[in-house]
Formats: sequence, structure tokens, C-alpha cells
Amino acid sequence: MADELEELKNMSPEQLRELQKKQCIFCRITEGKVQARKVYEDEYSVAVLDINPGTPGHMLLMPKEHYSILPQLPEELIAHLGIVAKHLSQAALRALKAQGTTIFAANGLAAGQRASHLLVHIIPRMEGDGAGILLPEKEISEKDARNLRDQLQPIVNRAFGKETVEKKHTPEIKRQEKAPEKKAETEKQQEKAEQKKDDKNERRKPNLDEIADFLGGKR
Repeated sequence: MADELEELKNMSPEQLRELQKKQCIFCRITEGKVQARKVYEDEYSVAVLDINPGTPGHMLLMPKEHYSILPQLPEELIAHLGIVAKHLSQAALRALKAQGTTIFAANGLAAGQRASHLLVHIIPRMEGDGAGILLPEKEISEKDARNLRDQLQPIVNRAFGKETVEKKHTPEIKRQEKAPEKKAETEKQQEKAEQKKDDKNERRKPNLDEIADFLGGKR
């Protein structure tokens, strides 16, 4: 056992995947080595009826290449599975007169994943079918919500090649905050300049009586 564990530790990701593939029942299904009730197949994926369905018509969509969890899949394959799942869902609605479908992928043991091969579940739903899959609704404080967002946001931004919101907008925010102060200061300076101009003009304003007397005297 110790030797086997040591051998596993020294394996590359490709070697581990190949070992998992040899032991994976779903890889044998995609290869046609294990009989299954296929409802769809293309170059990249296979969909079969679940032998222990949550509801009648419960389908399992899987990539032909062995991948254990969603992050391992190439993005173009994820996109392909999404399109196939959409059409399988539509087929369930029309053929089985389902009122809805539940579509999900259990990603990791904590999420309820029991197979070592990634599976997308397409489950036809009827009101009162007893299939469950209802999430508990728990209250969360505004502070906890902010903390969760602050933990997630930088990693989400990094995944999509974006700068963090705080770093990207902080200089602009500061400029915006200072702008009203500068505007008020400028307006105050303009008022002072206008007042000085008015005062100067007032001092220069001639006395009309003096002018009349002067003109009369000249006559």
C-alpha cells in the first residue's frame, strides 16, 4: 500500500487521469464497453438515462474525455455541454410534458459528487414530484455579505483578467471628491474679483451735479 501511494504521488496529472479513466465506469460507457440507455451522442459527449433516476427521464450528460471536476474542462467543452444540456432540457419538456427541468453538476464531494467523472444532470420536473433539490434560505447580515463579496471579487476579477474595482476607480473617485471643493474655491475667487471691479467702478463714477455746475459755468 505504501508503495502504491508513493507511486501515485510521483504521477503526472496526465498519468493520474489515465489511471482514473481505466477505473471509471462512465469512461467505459462513453467507449461503448458498458451497456447504457443512450439518448444522445456526438464527438465530444454522451447522454444516458440514469439507472437510479430522481424522476422519470433523468439524464446524465458527460464528456467523452475523462475529467473529474468542472475546472479541469476546457472552456470550449464546457460551452458545448451547455448547448447540449439546453437541447436535452427542451426535449424533456416536449416529449415527457415536463413542467420544468433541474440542471446541475455536482462539483466535488462536499457538493454531493459521487462519480469520479463529471456529470451534468438534466432532471425533468413536475409539481409535487418529491425530487427535492431545494436550497435552504438563510438570512445573512449586510456586514457578512460585504465580507463575502470582498473575498470573492478580487479572485473573480483575476479569473476574467480585470483589475480590482477598488484599484481601478480609486484615483477617479478621489478626483471627483476634490472637484466640488475646487469649484467652490474658483467661484469664490471670481466673486472677489467682480466685487473689486464694482468697487473700482463705483469710485470712478462721476458726480452728476458737479458736471452740471461745471458745464453751466462754462456757458
